[in-house]
Amino acid sequence: MFRSVITIAVFLLILVPSHSYSKVRGETTHLNIHSEILDEERELFIHLPNNYHRPNKLHYPVLYLLDGQRNFSHAVGTLDLLNQSNMAQEMIVVGIANTHRTRDFTPTYDENYNEWGISGGADNFLDFIEKELVPYINENYRANNYKVISGHSLGGLLSVYALQSRPHLFQAHFAFSPSLWWQEQIIFDDAETFFSDTSELNIYLYINMGSEGGNMLSAYQRYNELLNTHKRKGFSYNTDLDTSESHNTTALAGHSLAYQNLYTSLQPSKEVLSGGIPAIKQFYKAQSEMYGYDIKPSYRAINSVGYKALSEKEYSSAIAIFQSNVDSYPYKADAYDSLADGFEASGDLQKALEMRALAIKKSTAENVENGAYKTRHANLLKKIQDKKL
Repeated sequence: MFRSVITIAVFLLILVPSHSYSKVRGETTHLNIHSEILDEERELFIHLPNNYHRPNKLHYPVLYLLDGQRNFSHAVGTLDLLNQSNMAQEMIVVGIANTHRTRDFTPTYDENYNEWGISGGADNFLDFIEKELVPYINENYRANNYKVISGHSLGGLLSVYALQSRPHLFQAHFAFSPSLWWQEQIIFDDAETFFSDTSELNIYLYINMGSEGGNMLSAYQRYNELLNTHKRKGFSYNTDLDTSESHNTTALAGHSLAYQNLYTSLQPSKEVLSGGIPAIKQFYKAQSEMYGYDIKPSYRAINSVGYKALSEKEYSSAIAIFQSNVDSYPYKADAYDSLADGFEASGDLQKALEMRALAIKKSTAENVENGAYKTRHANLLKKIQDKKL
């Protein structure tokens, strides 16, 4: 029997292409749309996640990225890297190139900065996003209702202004080195009232600051104190002060933390995970109702319950849980590798070997690192051969 097992495993590996691609996974397009509100053409960079064209036909959150031409490459690359380790949510990324940056990102007019361009057009720009860009993306791409806005410096100011002025528009806000100092910190005029509101606010906010000093730092510290002293229901946030980063690098460093913290904020707690699959399904049912679209249990949450069952030697339960992840994420190499762990622990080495080979095959199609999968496959083959002897 073991000879047939080895033959099957070798055959499956022969079918696996040997090449991979050292580039950001997914698909990027570049296009223009006309804005009636702004009376101009707006240039967009759109990146679809790696699994967008898989048969599953999933719908994805959308990240609306300000300063798109400057931030698009690193924001997309960082997200893809984290996706490969199940540390961030796959998203469609829409980078918006600038035309009149100061006009679009500032909420009020300040003649002191006319050398940067006319200011005070933030509401018009948010109208463009809400009434023209979001409908365009929803019509042409498989987007769900979860939207993120990400901005740096004046773009970070816009992200915070959007939170306070249009909390219905985005469900998460990233603000890297935000210019909260703008026009004598006018953003604070409404901030106290906004965070004192007792209504539920199901929104996530990430803010960071680097080595900047002066008004940039003092405004950040003031906003951080405001966040720490107001606990609005449903609202979650993270702030980071990292003086090893300069103003020019806080967006680069911050995107990684923002992606990870946002993903964690949307995951079930340890208490929920301890309740097993029923508790996890109830958690995601509540999330679906909260955000207005169907959210299925995350791969990471289900897998953690599977390994808990495996550690408790509940092999049948663990295999069933891992199989459910394979059914939900049939393109994901790690799902087959986990299922192989279940079969191997239960003593079904033939099925384990088949799953190890499938993990390698899927990893090539998924274009993820597969050295560990190959090592586990080789170790299992040796285990089978030793047992045969």
